[in-house]
Amino acid sequence: MTIALDEAVKARLDALAEARQAPIDDIVAMAVWDMAVEEEAFFRRSAEKEAAFLAAVDEGVRSLEAEGGIPHETVVAELRAQQAARARR
Repeated sequence: MTIALDEAVKARLDALAEARQAPIDDIVAMAVWDMAVEEEAFFRRSAEKEAAFLAAVDEGVRSLEAEGGIPHETVVAELRAQQAARARR
């Protein structure tokens, strides 16, 4: 595979390769591997967060169906009271 690098990136890779006493190809391969692993972990975490969110929504819906909910007017009054308390601080 061939990639185009600007001079600044090439200079950094040269310096890194020299510091590690490794060929630039190895340095680039390690960087690509690290990026792929991190990207995979990011998507796995995202999928886990989405699954947890959907499970929480399902739990909330079941709770509402079983126990009923809090009337809208009560929620609005509680939020306004909390907002007023924060404003007084």
